[in-house]
Amino acid sequence: MSDSLFPAPSTRDTLAFCWRQVGPYKRGTVAGWALTAAATLVQSVAGPLVFAALLTRVAQLPPHASFGTTFEPLVIAYGIILVAGTLMWRWAGWVEWGASLGAFAHALVRGYEHLISLSHRWHSDRPAGEVISTLETFSWAFVDLLDTLNWGFLRIGVTVMSAVIVLAIVAWPVSLVMAGLVIVFCLVLQRRMALVVASGKKFSDTHSRATGVLADTISNLTTVRTQSAELLEGRHVEALVGETVKADLEARRIFASTRLQMEGSLGLFSWLAVLVGVVLALRHSAAAGTIYLILFYATSVVASMEESFEHIRTSSRGLGRCAKFAGIAGTSPEIVDAPGAPGLLVPNGRVEMRHVRFSYPGRAPLFDDLTLTIDAGEHVGLVGPSGSGKTTLTKLLLRFMDLDAGVIEIDGQDISKVAQASLRRHISFVPQDPQMLHRTIAENICYGLECMEEPDMDLVREVGHAAHVEEFVRRLPDGYRTVVGERGLKLSGGQRQRVAIAQAMAKSAPILILDEATSALDSESEVLVQEALWRLMSGATALVVAHRLATIARLDRIVVIDDGEIVEQGSHRELISLGEAGVYSRLWRHQSGGFLAA
Repeated sequence: MSDSLFPAPSTRDTLAFCWRQVGPYKRGTVAGWALTAAATLVQSVAGPLVFAALLTRVAQLPPHASFGTTFEPLVIAYGIILVAGTLMWRWAGWVEWGASLGAFAHALVRGYEHLISLSHRWHSDRPAGEVISTLETFSWAFVDLLDTLNWGFLRIGVTVMSAVIVLAIVAWPVSLVMAGLVIVFCLVLQRRMALVVASGKKFSDTHSRATGVLADTISNLTTVRTQSAELLEGRHVEALVGETVKADLEARRIFASTRLQMEGSLGLFSWLAVLVGVVLALRHSAAAGTIYLILFYATSVVASMEESFEHIRTSSRGLGRCAKFAGIAGTSPEIVDAPGAPGLLVPNGRVEMRHVRFSYPGRAPLFDDLTLTIDAGEHVGLVGPSGSGKTTLTKLLLRFMDLDAGVIEIDGQDISKVAQASLRRHISFVPQDPQMLHRTIAENICYGLECMEEPDMDLVREVGHAAHVEEFVRRLPDGYRTVVGERGLKLSGGQRQRVAIAQAMAKSAPILILDEATSALDSESEVLVQEALWRLMSGATALVVAHRLATIARLDRIVVIDDGEIVEQGSHRELISLGEAGVYSRLWRHQSGGFLAA
């Protein structure tokens, strides 16, 4: 299931995606690379060449040589090189790290923005824990890739190429050996890299799947405990972690065999380089300094390439982690604003749905040619059996999903042609199970308003009093500053419902949607909230979905939906008068305790 829900792009596409995430920090990143390359050249070329010159002069030291004429210029040059190299390394580190942090923040924010731009349906089809884990692991893997590229591959590449070029000048036979080493190394890497990266991707996928399940069970701990599912979930997690371990061992096996082939090549060519250097020395074809350069570069190149093994392993795992989120980032949002979409203007609040056709993927149409008009300021109730399409209709009005055909207009404006944010700013929504953020009651009431970060306590108290939030808040030690816990679980269902109503009051939108807004309330709370709801609906166009008839009996009009079709509409009294022939009348008679039978 996870593979189909989170398709992974190719390595090339993943690298291209990561480079795009560097965003405005590309110049700083390239500057850091340039400084690293320059510092490496100082360390790998200038320093060794001066040291080699010193050794040559020592080997050819004439009688009565003086320090000033023989060694002073080289010693001073070597000191300057050491200081310059140290300063350049520190400068490169500062520039590169600043750019990497900026790119990390840019990638994380852009990734978050893309996630929240994806449709309600996309998120409903995927486990939130795994999605969050994928973003988190991508962000850190991304910045690690930048570091590995700079401090690993770039530094090693400059070191190796410097060795080949310098040796080509001072001892070309050894340079040929080194060039052969580089070619063989690259061929082995090309042949094995696909396996290494694929194994890294597999590890990343199993790891994020396991952490996603962990997050899912922790956030739904009440369900786990009430179902006594701790042992079963433990086994499930153990199995997923076992798959992660298995994937990691397989990745290590592939990497170890690749490393064995590379180390064999390195050992052979290193031996050949030393052998050629010794032969040149025996033939007096190379000075002492040249022999030093041969030994230095033979050791340096082999050590650098051995070091690259760990960088290859780290980057392959990082690419696997980045690939999963790159696949998500490659998913285009299902619901998008039209180019230049204007903001919605709601002078009245009239809602009109004409010839609406909608179906969920792979299912028969839920709505086929549905037409419904709600006049400005009218309060309309939606009634019908479970699955008849009531909640879907509210999601279509909020444009969580787009229509297959037809149009929904607010004051004559097609909602598919206006900016989504402006549409939802003009609609207050109170769902059946309000989801609170892990913040204070005051912050949740002001959520989405300009005063969200610093709540307007006068407004909070005003709407809190009107929605009867104050009645339970006054018993809390921190009052409106009480943190409600994740998803508001520190509050009861009825308390969350009242906070949601207060939030809608604070928003004061001209259109109101209530989706089973009183279903979680006990009888005493319902009496209090009913008053708050009528106050909330005053002056607004309201669409009310309810099974509890006390919520809808007083509405201006009741619309009965069955199997995606409007089968009846009228006032409560008119629909009851239809008797046995009316769907609403039959539902009324079958009610139990104020609820409609599903």
